[in-house]
Amino acid sequence: MPDHPKKHHFVPQFLLRRFADPVGRLIVHKVMDQRQYQSTVTNVGHRNYGHTLYRPGREPDHTTLEAAMSQIEGDAMSAIRTLDASRSRSVPDEAREALAWLLALQWQRSRFLMYVVAREVDTESQWEQASREEMQTSLLGLLDVYVISPWSMRHEDVRPKERFNFLVSVLAGMHWSCYRPRAGGLLVGDNVVCLSGYAGSDPPSVPLGWFDHGVGAGLHEFKRITVPLGESMALVISQDPEEARRLDTAALNRLTVFNSREFVAHSPAWASDHPRLAQDLSEWLGIQHMIAPAFLQEYGITGVM
Repeated sequence: MPDHPKKHHFVPQFLLRRFADPVGRLIVHKVMDQRQYQSTVTNVGHRNYGHTLYRPGREPDHTTLEAAMSQIEGDAMSAIRTLDASRSRSVPDEAREALAWLLALQWQRSRFLMYVVAREVDTESQWEQASREEMQTSLLGLLDVYVISPWSMRHEDVRPKERFNFLVSVLAGMHWSCYRPRAGGLLVGDNVVCLSGYAGSDPPSVPLGWFDHGVGAGLHEFKRITVPLGESMALVISQDPEEARRLDTAALNRLTVFNSREFVAHSPAWASDHPRLAQDLSEWLGIQHMIAPAFLQEYGITGVM
Protein backbone atom coordinates (compact mmCIF):
# COMPACT_ATOMS: atom_id res chain seq x y z
CA MET A 1 0.00 0.00 0.00
CA PRO A 2 1.32 3.50 -0.79
CA ASP A 3 2.19 5.73 2.16
CA HIS A 4 0.50 8.72 0.52
CA PRO A 5 -3.11 9.38 -0.51
CA LYS A 6 -4.02 9.02 -4.18
CA LYS A 7 -6.89 11.51 -4.03
CA HIS A 8 -5.56 15.05 -4.09
CA HIS A 9 -8.33 17.51 -3.22
CA PHE A 10 -8.52 20.86 -4.98
CA VAL A 11 -11.53 21.66 -2.74
CA PRO A 12 -10.40 21.22 0.89
CA GLN A 13 -11.99 18.31 2.68
CA PHE A 14 -12.36 20.38 5.86
CA LEU A 15 -14.53 22.82 3.89
CA LEU A 16 -16.64 20.13 2.24
CA ARG A 17 -17.33 18.60 5.66
CA ARG A 18 -19.00 21.86 6.70
CA PHE A 19 -21.73 21.17 4.12
CA ALA A 20 -22.01 17.41 4.62
CA ASP A 21 -24.07 15.38 7.07
CA PRO A 22 -22.46 14.00 10.26
CA VAL A 23 -21.05 10.96 8.42
CA GLY A 24 -19.62 13.00 5.54
CA ARG A 25 -22.27 12.41 2.88
CA LEU A 26 -23.06 14.95 0.18
CA ILE A 27 -25.53 15.22 -2.68
CA VAL A 28 -23.55 16.32 -5.71
CA HIS A 29 -25.07 18.11 -8.71
CA LYS A 30 -22.92 18.01 -11.84
CA VAL A 31 -23.04 21.16 -13.92
CA MET A 32 -22.60 19.88 -17.46
CA ASP A 33 -24.39 16.53 -17.53
CA GLN A 34 -27.28 17.59 -15.26
CA ARG A 35 -27.16 14.58 -12.99
CA GLN A 36 -27.04 14.26 -9.24
CA TYR A 37 -25.81 11.50 -6.97
CA GLN A 38 -24.84 10.83 -3.38
CA SER A 39 -21.15 10.89 -2.60
CA THR A 40 -18.82 11.58 0.31
CA VAL A 41 -16.38 14.31 1.26
CA THR A 42 -13.48 12.01 0.36
CA ASN A 43 -14.78 11.40 -3.15
CA VAL A 44 -15.64 14.96 -4.21
CA GLY A 45 -13.42 17.78 -5.49
CA HIS A 46 -10.27 15.78 -6.14
CA ARG A 47 -8.05 14.40 -8.87
CA ASN A 48 -6.06 11.21 -8.52
CA TYR A 49 -2.47 12.42 -8.07
CA GLY A 50 -3.63 15.88 -9.13
CA HIS A 51 -0.87 17.63 -7.15
CA THR A 52 1.91 15.21 -8.04
CA LEU A 53 5.11 16.58 -9.54
CA TYR A 54 6.72 14.58 -12.35
CA ARG A 55 10.38 15.42 -12.98
CA PRO A 56 12.74 13.67 -15.41
CA GLY A 57 14.92 11.06 -13.78
CA ARG A 58 13.07 11.16 -10.47
CA GLU A 59 10.26 9.27 -8.82
CA PRO A 60 6.92 11.11 -8.89
CA ASP A 61 6.65 13.49 -5.93
CA HIS A 62 3.20 12.96 -4.44
CA THR A 63 3.68 14.75 -1.12
CA THR A 64 5.61 18.05 -1.33
CA LEU A 65 2.79 20.25 -2.60
CA GLU A 66 0.13 18.40 -0.64
CA ALA A 67 2.05 19.04 2.59
CA ALA A 68 2.58 22.72 1.80
CA MET A 69 -1.06 23.28 0.85
CA SER A 70 -2.27 21.51 3.98
CA GLN A 71 -0.48 24.17 6.05
CA ILE A 72 -2.36 26.97 4.28
CA GLU A 73 -5.60 25.03 4.75
CA GLY A 74 -4.78 24.49 8.42
CA ASP A 75 -4.37 28.24 9.02
CA ALA A 76 -7.67 28.87 7.23
CA MET A 77 -9.42 26.19 9.27
CA SER A 78 -8.26 27.88 12.47
CA ALA A 79 -9.54 31.22 11.16
CA ILE A 80 -12.94 29.71 10.41
CA ARG A 81 -13.10 28.28 13.93
CA THR A 82 -12.50 31.82 15.20
CA LEU A 83 -15.43 33.04 13.10
CA ASP A 84 -17.58 30.14 14.32
CA ALA A 85 -17.00 31.25 17.89
CA SER A 86 -18.25 34.76 17.14
CA ARG A 87 -21.61 36.08 16.01
CA SER A 88 -20.13 39.28 14.63
CA ARG A 89 -20.28 40.35 11.00
CA SER A 90 -16.71 41.64 11.22
CA VAL A 91 -13.72 39.49 10.26
CA PRO A 92 -10.58 39.99 12.39
CA ASP A 93 -7.38 40.95 10.58
CA GLU A 94 -5.62 37.69 11.42
CA ALA A 95 -8.54 35.67 10.05
CA ARG A 96 -8.60 37.83 6.93
CA GLU A 97 -4.97 37.09 6.21
CA ALA A 98 -5.36 33.33 6.62
CA LEU A 99 -8.52 33.23 4.52
CA ALA A 100 -7.07 35.50 1.82
CA TRP A 101 -4.21 33.05 1.32
CA LEU A 102 -6.68 30.15 1.17
CA LEU A 103 -8.60 31.99 -1.58
CA ALA A 104 -5.35 32.63 -3.44
CA LEU A 105 -4.60 28.92 -3.20
CA GLN A 106 -8.08 27.99 -4.40
CA TRP A 107 -7.83 30.38 -7.32
CA GLN A 108 -4.43 29.14 -8.46
CA ARG A 109 -5.17 25.42 -8.09
CA SER A 110 -8.54 25.62 -9.83
CA ARG A 111 -8.61 22.67 -12.23
CA PHE A 112 -10.65 24.76 -14.66
CA LEU A 113 -7.99 27.49 -14.66
CA MET A 114 -5.30 24.87 -15.18
CA TYR A 115 -7.30 23.41 -18.07
CA VAL A 116 -7.68 26.80 -19.75
CA VAL A 117 -3.97 27.60 -19.41
CA ALA A 118 -3.01 24.15 -20.70
CA ARG A 119 -5.22 24.63 -23.77
CA GLU A 120 -3.65 27.99 -24.48
CA VAL A 121 -0.13 26.58 -24.15
CA ASP A 122 -0.96 23.68 -26.48
CA THR A 123 -2.51 26.06 -29.01
CA GLU A 124 0.38 28.52 -29.03
CA SER A 125 3.25 26.06 -28.77
CA GLN A 126 5.26 25.46 -31.92
CA TRP A 127 6.72 22.31 -30.47
CA GLU A 128 5.41 18.88 -29.70
CA GLN A 129 2.60 18.96 -27.19
CA ALA A 130 3.64 18.29 -23.60
CA SER A 131 2.40 15.18 -21.85
CA ARG A 132 -0.30 15.53 -19.23
CA GLU A 133 2.27 14.89 -16.48
CA GLU A 134 4.65 17.53 -17.86
CA MET A 135 1.86 20.08 -18.18
CA GLN A 136 0.59 19.40 -14.67
CA THR A 137 4.08 19.81 -13.22
CA SER A 138 4.58 23.09 -15.06
CA LEU A 139 1.24 24.51 -13.92
CA LEU A 140 1.79 23.40 -10.34
CA GLY A 141 5.13 25.18 -10.50
CA LEU A 142 3.18 28.41 -10.97
CA LEU A 143 1.15 27.58 -7.86
CA ASP A 144 4.39 27.23 -5.94
CA VAL A 145 5.77 30.53 -7.28
CA TYR A 146 2.64 32.64 -6.82
CA VAL A 147 1.10 31.14 -3.66
CA ILE A 148 3.13 28.65 -1.64
CA SER A 149 6.50 30.42 -1.67
CA PRO A 150 5.05 33.91 -0.96
CA TRP A 151 2.90 32.44 1.81
CA SER A 152 5.88 30.74 3.42
CA MET A 153 7.86 34.03 3.36
CA ARG A 154 5.02 36.43 4.21
CA HIS A 155 6.47 37.33 7.62
CA GLU A 156 10.16 37.12 6.69
CA ASP A 157 12.50 40.02 6.05
CA VAL A 158 12.73 39.51 2.30
CA ARG A 159 11.90 41.69 -0.68
CA PRO A 160 8.20 42.62 -0.84
CA LYS A 161 7.99 41.04 -4.30
CA GLU A 162 8.81 37.66 -2.78
CA ARG A 163 5.88 37.96 -0.37
CA PHE A 164 3.40 39.26 -2.95
CA ASN A 165 0.29 37.59 -4.28
CA PHE A 166 -2.04 39.62 -6.49
CA LEU A 167 -5.32 38.25 -5.15
CA VAL A 168 -4.23 38.62 -1.51
CA SER A 169 -3.29 42.23 -2.30
CA VAL A 170 -6.67 42.92 -3.93
CA LEU A 171 -8.57 41.37 -1.03
CA ALA A 172 -6.65 43.47 1.50
CA GLY A 173 -8.18 46.62 0.03
CA MET A 174 -11.79 45.39 0.12
CA HIS A 175 -14.48 45.30 2.82
CA TRP A 176 -14.97 41.94 4.54
CA SER A 177 -18.15 40.78 6.23
CA CYS A 178 -19.42 37.49 7.60
CA TYR A 179 -22.91 36.44 6.51
CA ARG A 180 -24.64 34.02 8.90
CA PRO A 181 -28.09 32.74 7.86
CA ARG A 182 -29.97 31.56 10.95
CA ALA A 183 -31.60 28.69 9.07
CA GLY A 184 -28.48 27.67 7.15
CA GLY A 185 -29.07 26.61 3.57
CA LEU A 186 -25.85 27.66 1.85
CA LEU A 187 -24.35 25.53 -0.92
CA VAL A 188 -20.75 24.73 -1.82
CA GLY A 189 -19.28 24.38 -5.30
CA ASP A 190 -16.00 23.34 -6.85
CA ASN A 191 -15.15 27.05 -7.13
CA VAL A 192 -15.40 28.78 -3.76
CA VAL A 193 -13.99 32.10 -5.03
CA CYS A 194 -17.29 33.36 -6.46
CA LEU A 195 -16.91 36.60 -8.42
CA SER A 196 -19.89 38.78 -9.31
CA GLY A 197 -20.93 42.28 -10.27
CA TYR A 198 -18.97 44.87 -12.22
CA ALA A 199 -17.05 47.73 -10.58
CA GLY A 200 -14.81 48.78 -13.47
CA SER A 201 -14.59 52.37 -14.64
CA ASP A 202 -14.97 51.59 -18.35
CA PRO A 203 -18.17 50.34 -19.98
CA PRO A 204 -18.23 46.52 -19.80
CA SER A 205 -17.51 44.66 -23.02
CA VAL A 206 -20.05 41.92 -22.26
CA PRO A 207 -23.60 41.97 -20.81
CA LEU A 208 -23.60 42.64 -17.06
CA GLY A 209 -25.17 39.25 -16.34
CA TRP A 210 -21.96 37.51 -17.38
CA PHE A 211 -20.13 38.92 -14.39
CA ASP A 212 -22.29 36.87 -12.02
CA HIS A 213 -20.84 33.77 -13.68
CA GLY A 214 -17.32 34.89 -12.76
CA VAL A 215 -16.33 35.92 -16.27
CA GLY A 216 -15.92 39.20 -18.11
CA ALA A 217 -13.28 41.20 -16.22
CA GLY A 218 -10.06 41.05 -14.26
CA LEU A 219 -10.03 40.39 -10.53
CA HIS A 220 -9.84 44.11 -9.69
CA GLU A 221 -13.00 44.92 -11.69
CA PHE A 222 -15.44 42.65 -9.90
CA LYS A 223 -17.81 44.22 -7.39
CA ARG A 224 -17.71 41.40 -4.89
CA ILE A 225 -16.35 37.97 -4.00
CA THR A 226 -18.60 35.61 -2.05
CA VAL A 227 -17.14 32.58 -0.32
CA PRO A 228 -19.32 29.80 1.18
CA LEU A 229 -17.60 28.60 4.36
CA GLY A 230 -20.31 26.29 5.65
CA GLU A 231 -24.06 25.77 5.44
CA SER A 232 -24.48 28.60 7.97
CA MET A 233 -21.65 30.98 7.09
CA ALA A 234 -20.20 32.81 4.11
CA LEU A 235 -17.80 35.66 3.45
CA VAL A 236 -18.84 38.70 1.47
CA ILE A 237 -15.77 40.62 0.29
CA SER A 238 -16.80 43.75 -1.57
CA GLN A 239 -15.92 47.21 -2.81
CA ASP A 240 -19.00 48.48 -0.91
CA PRO A 241 -19.08 48.17 2.92
CA GLU A 242 -22.89 47.83 2.84
CA GLU A 243 -22.94 45.02 0.25
CA ALA A 244 -23.34 42.16 2.73
CA ARG A 245 -26.61 43.63 4.03
CA ARG A 246 -28.14 43.45 0.55
CA LEU A 247 -27.52 39.74 0.03
CA ASP A 248 -29.47 36.76 1.32
CA THR A 249 -29.02 32.99 1.20
CA ALA A 250 -30.77 32.64 -2.16
CA ALA A 251 -28.55 35.32 -3.75
CA LEU A 252 -25.38 33.74 -2.37
CA ASN A 253 -26.41 30.29 -3.61
CA ARG A 254 -27.14 31.69 -7.05
CA LEU A 255 -23.61 33.09 -7.24
CA THR A 256 -22.16 29.79 -6.03
CA VAL A 257 -24.02 27.89 -8.78
CA PHE A 258 -23.13 30.44 -11.48
CA ASN A 259 -19.44 30.31 -10.51
CA SER A 260 -19.35 26.50 -10.49
CA ARG A 261 -17.43 24.73 -13.22
CA GLU A 262 -17.93 21.09 -12.19
CA PHE A 263 -20.40 20.68 -9.34
CA VAL A 264 -22.36 22.11 -6.45
CA ALA A 265 -23.14 20.08 -3.34
CA HIS A 266 -25.14 19.98 -0.12
CA SER A 267 -26.08 17.56 2.63
CA PRO A 268 -28.67 14.81 1.94
CA ALA A 269 -31.27 16.56 4.12
CA TRP A 270 -30.76 19.99 2.57
CA ALA A 271 -33.55 19.81 -0.04
CA SER A 272 -36.21 18.74 2.47
CA ASP A 273 -35.01 21.31 5.01
CA HIS A 274 -34.99 24.11 2.40
CA PRO A 275 -37.66 23.37 -0.24
CA ARG A 276 -37.71 26.91 -1.66
CA LEU A 277 -33.94 26.99 -2.04
CA ALA A 278 -34.08 23.52 -3.62
CA GLN A 279 -36.55 24.82 -6.21
CA ASP A 280 -34.23 27.75 -6.91
CA LEU A 281 -31.25 25.39 -7.24
CA SER A 282 -32.96 23.46 -10.02
CA GLU A 283 -33.60 26.68 -11.93
CA TRP A 284 -30.07 28.01 -11.46
CA LEU A 285 -28.45 24.73 -12.47
CA GLY A 286 -30.54 24.82 -15.65
CA ILE A 287 -29.30 28.33 -16.41
CA GLN A 288 -25.69 27.41 -15.68
CA HIS A 289 -25.94 24.30 -17.87
CA MET A 290 -27.18 26.50 -20.70
CA ILE A 291 -24.73 29.40 -20.22
CA ALA A 292 -21.53 27.67 -19.11
CA PRO A 293 -20.54 26.10 -22.47
CA ALA A 294 -19.90 29.64 -23.75
CA PHE A 295 -16.92 30.01 -21.41
CA LEU A 296 -16.02 26.48 -20.28
CA GLN A 297 -14.12 25.77 -23.52
CA GLU A 298 -15.38 22.18 -23.57
CA TYR A 299 -14.20 21.64 -20.00
CA GLY A 300 -15.67 18.40 -18.75
CA ILE A 301 -16.71 17.42 -22.25
CA THR A 302 -13.49 16.79 -24.17
CA GLY A 303 -11.15 16.84 -21.19
CA VAL A 304 -10.16 18.17 -17.77
CA MET A 305 -6.90 18.74 -15.95
